[in-house]
Amino acid sequence: MISLKKEVILHLERGDYKDILSLAPSVHKIFNTLIKLSYDKSSLLAWQAIEAVGVISREIAKTEPETVRNLTGRLLWMIRDESGGIGWSSPEMLGEIVRNNPHSFSDVAPVIVSFHDETMLRAGVLWALGRMGKINEETAGYAIPIALQYVRSPDHRVRAYAAFALGELGALGAVTLLEHLLDDSNAVPCYENGKLADKSVGKFAEEALAKIKEGSGGSRK
Repeated sequence: MISLKKEVILHLERGDYKDILSLAPSVHKIFNTLIKLSYDKSSLLAWQAIEAVGVISREIAKTEPETVRNLTGRLLWMIRDESGGIGWSSPEMLGEIVRNNPHSFSDVAPVIVSFHDETMLRAGVLWALGRMGKINEETAGYAIPIALQYVRSPDHRVRAYAAFALGELGALGAVTLLEHLLDDSNAVPCYENGKLADKSVGKFAEEALAKIKEGSGGSRK
């Protein structure tokens, strides 16, 4: 008999995220499996698992919003857990939950942002900011200043994901800073349209500038 983990992996690889819910009677087991698969962010599978958490949360929230609320509490506990390491993909997963439930879970967004000062979580927080986008004016108000802090970070991933976040948030005040990144050829991982590939910091900045200048920052694909 095929294990739950293997079944989940098969569905992730096919992009059948919603169907993962039918694999086990317990939602808790599904989320446990996805969380475990999300640890290694150098793998495509981890990003698929992260994305699936958001899609599945949207389905569950239609009838059992408290189940999703409990999951957010668990992910936040994992970030704060002193054993170290187990919560490093939590910002991205929380971001996917907010992205897929922008109205009912908008209160989680500022909590995600509050972890930006943790070095190991910073890139994930900025990625989550980009994925959540401009939920409302309040989000832009507190999120944009945070992302602006990291456009000149010595960390390539942090610079790239800060640019990504600023583009999605429609940060008009970031244009000059982003223009300075256009020649930055350092490559970082980018999960996009179901694929994981390297993208230069300059390309992140170029795409962010295009979104800002077109007035489409914060739109979701």
